[in-house]
Amino acid sequence: MDIDILGSYPIILDGETVGELTVSREGLFWGFDAKCEMRGEIVRLSVYGNGTEAYLGIMEPIGDMLRLTKKLSRSALAAFPSKISHAGQKGDTDNFEFDLAAASKPSGENGECHGEFPLSHFIKDNLPAPAPPDDDLSACETVYHPLSELDWRPCPLPCSLFSGLEAKKLCSSITGAYLSQDGDVYYLAVPEELAKTLPESGAVRFVDKIYFAENAYLICIVMNGKSVSEL
Repeated sequence: MDIDILGSYPIILDGETVGELTVSREGLFWGFDAKCEMRGEIVRLSVYGNGTEAYLGIMEPIGDMLRLTKKLSRSALAAFPSKISHAGQKGDTDNFEFDLAAASKPSGENGECHGEFPLSHFIKDNLPAPAPPDDDLSACETVYHPLSELDWRPCPLPCSLFSGLEAKKLCSSITGAYLSQDGDVYYLAVPEELAKTLPESGAVRFVDKIYFAENAYLICIVMNGKSVSEL
């Protein structure tokens, strides 16, 4: 089985995003770290994706939150979906076909979010804001359309844009990013301070800058699962 599950995923309970599940590689094992707000019922956590459900375990109270940590071998992942869309209550058939693409778009009026993003996207300052006029942008010859004209939305899973393992690992820790799509081309906007902490690698290249609400973001262009410096 081709395992492609590294990254962070929303925990959906009763139709709302209440926490986040992070999957990382730990030597020969895959580590699962799930955190969510305290609930009145027992949370038996499963992961979902590709029309498949795989049970992880019961979340336990730690302080004022629920948490579940687990390490699984490759053989233990045999029944897992090859790609994860989200995590949720075991047997939650109402939310079985959670649409990740739809989750990256605001659900309410005026760009308000209603439980469809990881916790990092509930911060009000991270809601989409109009881009500045074109003359405030640094022009990039590789971008065919002005960045300010693109339709930006929150991107909960930047690592899902990439096909290479190195790029997926580099992007697995990114939060507060934005995404725009133009045909087969994806424009990923990463907070500048966070982008500068990533190791310099050809797997993830930043080629331009944009501002949302006076906050700087660096732009990565993705085509066919790879970061490119020209189209």
